[in-house]
Amino acid sequence: MEILPYILGWLVPTVLSAACGYLVGLLKKARKEAADAREIQEFILLTVCRLAIYDEHFSIDEKVDTYRVYRKHGGNHQAKKHMTDLLGEDADAYLARHE
Repeated sequence: MEILPYILGWLVPTVLSAACGYLVGLLKKARKEAADAREIQEFILLTVCRLAIYDEHFSIDEKVDTYRVYRKHGGNHQAKKHMTDLLGEDADAYLARHE
């Protein structure tokens, strides 16, 4: 009977530590997967917006709406230059006036 408290004193903390470590690992993995999924969704959104901005089949109004979404999600550079050329003025100034 004297060995039971020793085993419980060693076994319980060891098992609890291992279980907590395992759960923390699962949570970190889930957070990383969610962040990766968000990054992929953001990339797809920006790519589709770019395609719509450069496609000649869309109207100027549709391109402006798409550019608004594109800028909201951090897109810039060549698409802004293209929209500025298309509108004949700075694209961001145009968006600011037409909100």
